[in-house]
Formats: sequence, structure tokens, C-alpha cells
Amino acid sequence: MDPEIIEQYLKIIYKLTEEGGQAKTSDIAAELDVAPASVTEMLHKLSAKGYVKHEPYRGVVLKSKGKKIATKVTRKHRLLERFLTDFIGVKGPTTHQQACKMEHALTDEAEQSLCRMMQHPDKCPDGREIPKCERGISCDKCTSCDVPLSEMREGETAVVSHLISRDNDELCSMLSMGFVPGSEIKIEKRIPMGGPIIINLKGTKVALSRTRGDVLHVIRAG
Repeated sequence: MDPEIIEQYLKIIYKLTEEGGQAKTSDIAAELDVAPASVTEMLHKLSAKGYVKHEPYRGVVLKSKGKKIATKVTRKHRLLERFLTDFIGVKGPTTHQQACKMEHALTDEAEQSLCRMMQHPDKCPDGREIPKCERGISCDKCTSCDVPLSEMREGETAVVSHLISRDNDELCSMLSMGFVPGSEIKIEKRIPMGGPIIINLKGTKVALSRTRGDVLHVIRAG
């Protein structure tokens, strides 16, 4: 079975059952815009793999194996919806559709950085709860793992964690320059007297003002 299709089904079942009860075949079919017969066939497969418990004519619930996957993909989906709405300006049904396409490709590391950048939102644009991450640490401790790039010393290397700014144009500008979560950087030189910080980013030297160095948060290598 296609992993993305499995994730999509499990995510829908999670959504339909997060307040309790069982998900009905007809409701799953409506969410996915497919025929009920196709849903029934898929539920049999998911049940055989141990992802769900399916009771014909009653409904389906997630088993622990399926809930773990569903929770993770739901978290990524709702974080992406928040990002697309608040930072990119995408509105309406397009937000959900775009998040569906992106959620399967978003790595766990990028998800963590995205959450930090948005300062740990707890609700998606529709008001649904964003599931907590699996790291088992508080949001405050998670945030304390990184430092502003402006605090880095010459010769130090780091990985971009996230960006913090209330100016969306500034965020988009820095992302377009290549300062995306997960990117490796090295501090080549700090120009004295409040001058810019020279950074090696993917083999290219980039000069950033100290102010933008405060916006860009990184995790020191090693």
C-alpha cells in the first residue's frame, strides 16, 4: 500500500474520532471524496495491517499503531495550515489542499523548526488542536536549545533552526535567501563596530546585518 494513502486515511479517521466515537465509512468517503466501497476495501487492508479496528456497519477506530502515525501526520498538517495562513497568506480551502500535499514530505526535523519559528501554536486555523510533538520536553526547553545567529563566534558552524520576526516580508526575504530550517551555515567573519556578519551558506558568502542575525536562530554544531 502507498504510505501516503495510508497516512491520509489514518489522518481522516483521527479527525473523525478525536472527540470520541467511531468513524463511519460514509463520513470517511465524504472527506476523501471517494466511493464508500473503496473506503470499505481500504479499511479491510488497514485492519489486516493492525492500524485500525473495523467493525462492519458500526465504524472504525485507530489502534495504537495507527494512532501514532495519524497523530504525527495530523500535527504536520495543522502546523502547515498555520504556516500557510499566517506567513504565506493562503486562505480558504486552498490552505487544506496545500497542506495535504506538503505534510508527507515534511521531515521531523523541519516540523520541529517550523513549530519553533511559529512559537509553538496550539490551534490550527480551523480551531482544532495541534497534537503535541513526541520529544517529551516542554516548549520552553525546546526553544532554549537554539541561539540567535548574532551570538555566534567566528569559525563556528550551526544548523538553521527557525526565524523569529513579526515582519512577514522580512521572513519571506530571508527564506528566499536560503536560510531555511535545516540549512548548514558557518560564521566566516564578524565585521567590527556593529558591521554585518559574513556567513557561508551552501558555499556562498552572505552578509547579514546584526538585526537580521537576531531574527535567525540556529543550533550550534556538536
